[in-house]
Amino acid sequence: MKNRIQVLGLLAGISILAFLAVSCATVPELKTLYRLPASSNQLAGHEVFFSLDDARESKGILKEGARNEFKHFPGNIIYSIAKYKEAGFRLGPYELTDMIKDGFSRRFKNMGLKVLHGAETGAPELKIVLQEFSLDFAKRDWIGKMRYEARLIKEGSILATQGISAQTEQYKIVGTKGADKALGELFTDAVNRLDVEKLFEQARLR
Repeated sequence: MKNRIQVLGLLAGISILAFLAVSCATVPELKTLYRLPASSNQLAGHEVFFSLDDARESKGILKEGARNEFKHFPGNIIYSIAKYKEAGFRLGPYELTDMIKDGFSRRFKNMGLKVLHGAETGAPELKIVLQEFSLDFAKRDWIGKMRYEARLIKEGSILATQGISAQTEQYKIVGTKGADKALGELFTDAVNRLDVEKLFEQARLR
C-alpha cells in the first residue's frame, strides 16, 4: 500500500512538472513582417538625420481585448523584413521603437536617401512622431492601428509635415496567425504610405 502511494505521488509530481514545462514553452509571440516597396533613386544625393519621438499616451502595444488573448506577452515583437517581391527573413525580437526605427531607415535608404544617425551640420532632420501603435481583439477580429506625424526640420524650423493614420482588421484564425498578419499589414501600409518625396518638395529641399 505504501509503495502504491509513493508511485501515485511520483506520477502526480511528474504530471505537474510536465504541465509547468508546457506552460513555459507556450509564451505567446507577436510577429511582424515588413515588406519594402520597389527600390528607387527618387532621393539619391540627399541625406537626412533620422529620429523617432515616441509620443504615445500609453506605451503598451496590447489593448484589453488583445491582452486577454496574449496573457503572458513578453513585450518584444519577432520582427522580419522582405525586400520587394522576395521572401522575408527574420531579424529577431525587437522592442517596438527599435522595430519602427529600422523599418523607416530601410524605407528611406530604399529611396536613395543617405540616413544619418547623428546630427550633422547642414543635413535636415526627418522626425517621426509616433502617436499610436496598438493591437486589439473584438468580435473575432484582430484590429491594428498606427498613427504618426512625419516632420522635416532644418535649423530648428519645421519645413513640412505629413500625418499618416492606418488601420487593419484580420479575422481570427488558429493561434496568433491573424494577429501576426494584422500587424504585418498595418506596419507595411503605414511606413510605405509616407510620401517622403512630397515632404522634400514642400520643404523646398529638392
